[in-house]
Amino acid sequence: MSQLQDRRITFGRVSAIALPVVLSNAMVPLQGAIDTAIIGHLGAASYLAAVALGAAVLSLVFSVFNFLQMGVSGLTAQALGARDNGRVLNTLARAVLIALTIAALLVLAKQPIRTGAIALFDGSPEALELGGAYVDVRLWGAPVELLNYALMGWFAGQGLTRRLFEMQMLTSIVNIGLNVLFVVVLGWGVEGVALGTVLATATGVTYGGVQVWKRMRQIRPDGWVLDRARVLDPKELRRVMALNRDIMIRTLMLTGSLAWMTRLGSMQGDVILAANGILLQFIFIASNALDGFALATESLVGQAIGARSRETLRRAVVVSTISALATAAALALIFTALSDSLIALFTNVADVRETAGRYAIWATLMPLGSALAYQFDGVFNGATQGAMMRNAMIVAAALYVPIGYVMTQAYGNHGLWGALWIWMGLRALTLAVVYPRLESRAIT
Repeated sequence: MSQLQDRRITFGRVSAIALPVVLSNAMVPLQGAIDTAIIGHLGAASYLAAVALGAAVLSLVFSVFNFLQMGVSGLTAQALGARDNGRVLNTLARAVLIALTIAALLVLAKQPIRTGAIALFDGSPEALELGGAYVDVRLWGAPVELLNYALMGWFAGQGLTRRLFEMQMLTSIVNIGLNVLFVVVLGWGVEGVALGTVLATATGVTYGGVQVWKRMRQIRPDGWVLDRARVLDPKELRRVMALNRDIMIRTLMLTGSLAWMTRLGSMQGDVILAANGILLQFIFIASNALDGFALATESLVGQAIGARSRETLRRAVVVSTISALATAAALALIFTALSDSLIALFTNVADVRETAGRYAIWATLMPLGSALAYQFDGVFNGATQGAMMRNAMIVAAALYVPIGYVMTQAYGNHGLWGALWIWMGLRALTLAVVYPRLESRAIT
């Protein structure tokens, strides 16, 4: 019997899958927060603005390809639910091939990407120059960044989220140590932060590769060998690329919307841009924590669909969503209570601290406004319904862009943050409306 048939979906089972992801993902914004704190204590808002700009650019570039995680997770879960271990292994092989191909293209196009992406933003000449230097260094790490997506998706689809925690823990510890060395000791500034991130990611991916090899030996069917013909089978590649295309478009709309927020913030000056960069740390912490429940949903929904069980599908959705909402409420309470102290940790620039405190409530309560959006992403990704995710995000982004501009013009940075809340609500609503179609398509 499969794991899906052996065990019912309970709050304990969801938590067992989600908790390692919550802990591992918590290291990502913690790592970013420490980077921000290191840069924030260099004494000028332009350094913080540069990191905010550089991070927005890299999010726009790398996150477009996170279909390598999202697509691999759903396809792996469905293969596992169908008890087809050969397909589980072939899914990873295709993802690695696609990741390395895309990474090579990104490295070759490094200079035009840097120039074009930085041109999207306003800011002081110093912030733009430093932001460009950050992007230049990080783009050399494209191969390990994209391989990291593929490995995380493969482990998550099997519910092996402990491996994600181990990879991210190692990456974060190495990254923090290298950034202290490169920035504080050696004085390499923004470029040092970027280089530390690249080297740390490479360390985590190397560890993940070792764990992949161990897992392959456990689940490999008797007599199985890597079959290039099956990995490169045109029918399978078309299915994967269709899913990847839809998720990529969806992710492009998502990251473009976040970049639009950064753009609207940059139009208000370096202090607002830097303050928003700090407040976004609250959102990154929350999104990474809640992503644990979204990934649990992906794995359980995918396995339910692979086993053709409508009852299990519905229970996976309900139990994981209740768990996510409870976690979101706790995060909002903690962030709101500690906002002043947390902002003070990020920077010693008085203007930035005061400005961030003025708008903090929008960010500290955001876990409540975003939890359902993340959960529906997990549901639809586990079901590999990429077209539905794509269409919903296009609608949400198309509405958010003008709403964000109008509200920012009318109400300044309060309007910008209010528009972000509306965008999160639109993300959840557009997927909730089509959920009944998901069930009918996925399980007939």
